[in-house]
Amino acid sequence: MAIQTNGTFTYNSGVYSTPYFRIVLHLPQDGQETPVDCFMYSSQQAYASGSGQIACLPFYINNTSASVDNSGDNVINKYLLYVTEQITGSLEAMSSGSTFDIIEIPTL
Repeated sequence: MAIQTNGTFTYNSGVYSTPYFRIVLHLPQDGQETPVDCFMYSSQQAYASGSGQIACLPFYINNTSASVDNSGDNVINKYLLYVTEQITGSLEAMSSGSTFDIIEIPTL
């Protein structure tokens, strides 16, 4: 799963033009929160070519609002979409004014 920034993203006093984010979920230890690593790359091409990430942003996604039913409309896994949407919201809170598109999520 991935998130593409539309425009700029401000992080750690730096301003990045259209960075690309890859999301890696880890198994929740207690079932309450899912640990997620969100890797920031300068672009989708930088990720594809094996360039190093700019940063790794750790998130803990609270699972209490996640749907019990995992059947998604046009997505293979509704939980993966839920986690990606939560990360997108957190990124928007970190860099006000930035907008994002969820890309590369498995669809039906």
